[in-house]
Amino acid sequence: MISEAEKIIEETKETFGNLSGEQLNWKPNANEWSIGQCFDHLITTNNLYYEPIQKVADGTHVNNWYSLVPLLPTLNGLILKKLVSPETARKMKTFKIFEPATSDISGTIIEDFSENQEKLISFMDTTKDLDWDKIKIPEPIGKAVNITLKDAFEVTILHERRHFNQAKRVLEAKEFPK
Repeated sequence: MISEAEKIIEETKETFGNLSGEQLNWKPNANEWSIGQCFDHLITTNNLYYEPIQKVADGTHVNNWYSLVPLLPTLNGLILKKLVSPETARKMKTFKIFEPATSDISGTIIEDFSENQEKLISFMDTTKDLDWDKIKIPEPIGKAVNITLKDAFEVTILHERRHFNQAKRVLEAKEFPK
C-alpha cells in the first residue's frame, strides 16, 4: 500500500502540478467540483482518519466497544471500499464533514495534498509491524462505525484514486482553460 500511496503522489504532481490557480479552481458547472476541490476533499477526509490512526501510531489506541461486535468492522470496511472504489460508477453526495472548501482553493493544493499523503505513508510505515486486521478504528462519520486499520488504509487509497480520476475528467473537459 505504501508503493500505491507513493504512486498517487507521483501521478498527482505529474498530472496537476503545473496547473495555475485558475485551472485548479475551474469547475465544469456549478454542481461539480474543481480539481482543487477534489484534492481539498481528500485532505479534509484524510485528516479525519489521521486522528485515530495517530493514536495507533502513538500506542495509545484502544478498540472501542463497537469494534467488538463480531464481523461488523469487517463488513463496514467492505461496504466502504465498495462505495469509494474508482470502479463504482455511481455518483455519491458526500457527508457535510467531508465537503471541500467552496471558495477559491489555494494554488498550493497539489503540494498540500502531497504533504498530506506523506503523512499517510508515515502512518503506514510506523504501524507496519502491527496486526492491521486486529486494530479497529472509528470512522469519522461516527464512533459506532468501526473498520480495521487495514481497511482504513485501503479505503483511503481507493478514495484518493477515485477523486484523482474525477479531477482528471475535469482536466480533460473540452472547456477546461488551457
